[in-house]
Amino acid sequence: MTILNIGNEAFNSTEVAEKVQNDINFLLARIEHLQQQPNPNPVVLQTYREMLESRQAVLEWLMHDQLSTPGVAQKAG
Repeated sequence: MTILNIGNEAFNSTEVAEKVQNDINFLLARIEHLQQQPNPNPVVLQTYREMLESRQAVLEWLMHDQLSTPGVAQKAG
């Protein structure tokens, strides 16, 4: 676990990663559901894809930080 300092608040990176993973799962399900529609809205689909890409990047950063440089984020706050 790493502590993420954002403003005056500290967050457990494991808890943040779990929340981000839940967002990813939700977005994947929404994208799949929309793609099964006869005429999916391309703007909504693109928005969900961009949100998914963003969440995946955040999760990758959180996981990389936990695996390779524990404690670094504690000092960055």
